[in-house]
Amino acid sequence: MRKINVKAVKDGMVLAEPLKNAHGGLLLEKGTALTETLATRLARLGVSRVCIEGDPEPGEENASIAQASEIKKIPLEKLFEGKIVNNSMQKIYEALTRHKELEGG
Repeated sequence: MRKINVKAVKDGMVLAEPLKNAHGGLLLEKGTALTETLATRLARLGVSRVCIEGDPEPGEENASIAQASEIKKIPLEKLFEGKIVNNSMQKIYEALTRHKELEGG
């Protein structure tokens, strides 16, 4: 799977995962064949990156690595805001907070 800029989409590239809008609504199904015209429309809707099928090209990050590094930049409080709805989520949040404190972050 590769995560690329929507402006780099070429005809025939295939979505590797469902594409959703900022509210979680489905825009395109996994497996959808993309076109440059469709990519232009997605860019107008505010989509900046898409995950496509295939191995990363030299110099490209693996999409899961890119997502992980983006998530690490978000403060835990913000990441969990409104999501601690049960005891299990509370325990996960507390464990991550302790881990972060031990690592000095």
